Amino acid sequence: MIKRLILMVSMVGLLALLVAPYDWAQQQIPPAAPGPAGGRAARLYNPQAVETLVGQVGAVNRHTPRRPGRPAMVSLVLQTAQGTVKVHLGPADYLDRQAVKLAAGDQVEVRGVRVNRPRATWFMAGSVTKDGQVLQLRDEATGRPLWARSRRQSRTS
Repeated sequence: MIKRLILMVSMVGLLALLVAPYDWAQQQIPPAAPGPAGGRAARLYNPQAVETLVGQVGAVNRHTPRRPGRPAMVSLVLQTAQGTVKVHLGPADYLDRQAVKLAAGDQVEVRGVRVNRPRATWFMAGSVTKDGQVLQLRDEATGRPLWARSRRQSRTS
């Protein structure tokens, strides 16, 4: 009788181990946005917290990645009525393919979210408008970076 009970408990345990990974894999977990600003940076962008900054571009900076295999990133320094703000735009290869080009001295409107961290505060751009032309960087509804979509499409082409 005890042997049968042990055998039955063992079978139930084995069955649970076999079914649990399948059940876990079926859960609907929203994926992080892919791409260089996917993961941690994508989670910082909250579409419900979007605000607009207006000002003059003080400088456009290209940042060389610290780790090999990562893309160069572009940011700009925006002079606003409230002060200077560092604005993160996105990967250089994505911005290079866009029609809207940014340069020091441009008057722009930047829509995005403010990111406050213990060491620094910056602004993550969702779109930049210059002379009526819009440089769209993120999906307005989800906040996902558009360069992730363009990279997936170029891999399938």
